[in-house]
Amino acid sequence: PFQQVHGASVHPLLSKWFESELGQELLEEEQDILDRVLPSMFGYHLVQTGIGKPQWLAGASTIHNKLYVSEKQQQHDQYRCVCSRLDELALATESVDVAILHHSLDFDSSPHRALREISRAVIPGGRIVIVGFNPWSIWGLGRFFLMQTAGMPWSGNFISPYRLSDWLKLLDFHVEGYESTAFGLPTANRRTRKLFNWIAYLGQRIWQQRGGVYVLVAVKQVSTLTP
Repeated sequence: PFQQVHGASVHPLLSKWFESELGQELLEEEQDILDRVLPSMFGYHLVQTGIGKPQWLAGASTIHNKLYVSEKQQQHDQYRCVCSRLDELALATESVDVAILHHSLDFDSSPHRALREISRAVIPGGRIVIVGFNPWSIWGLGRFFLMQTAGMPWSGNFISPYRLSDWLKLLDFHVEGYESTAFGLPTANRRTRKLFNWIAYLGQRIWQQRGGVYVLVAVKQVSTLTP
C-alpha cells in the first residue's frame, strides 16, 4: 500500500505530480466538468478536501461559505482552511450542503471510513461530488504495470465507481450523475500522446464511462419515520 511506501510524503509527491504537464492537463479537464456541475448546487456551506497542495476547484459554485479541509495547514484568500484528518473529520454532523472530494479517497489509508465521515457531515438532501481515478480504464491498465514503482499517482487506491456506488448506497446516498474524462494515454510525453490521440477520440465516443478519471455526484436521501 502506498501509505507504507510514502507515509506523510504522499502530500508533496502528489503536489509535484499535479504540477507536471500531464497533471495540469488533468486538472483542466476536471475543472471543466466541475464548472458545469457546481452552479446547479445550492446551500450555505461547501467543503472541499484534497491531498497535497490545494487545487481550488469550486470557483464556479454560487455557495458563499467555502471551506478547505486538509491534513496539512493551508492558507487562501477565498477559502477558510481547516487542518483535519478525513477519517476523523472536525466538522459538525449535518452541517455541509456540498462536499467535494478531490482524489481524497484515492490516497487515504481508510477510504471507506473517510467517506462515512463526510456523509455524516452532509445534510439530508446535500450532495457529495467525488473525483477519483478509474481502475477500469487505460489509466487503470497503466497503473497495473506501474504501481510496483511506487510512483504517483499509480500507487493510490483507484476505487472503481461501481464499488463506490455500493458504499454510497449503504450510507443512504443516491448516485445522481457520473461523467468520465482523460481518455488518452497516461504518459508525460507530449509527442507520444499526440501520436496516440486516436485512442482518446475513440474513448470519448465508445467508452464514455471508461475515462481515466471520473466525477460522481450523489445526493443524501432524506430519511422519514414510519409511524
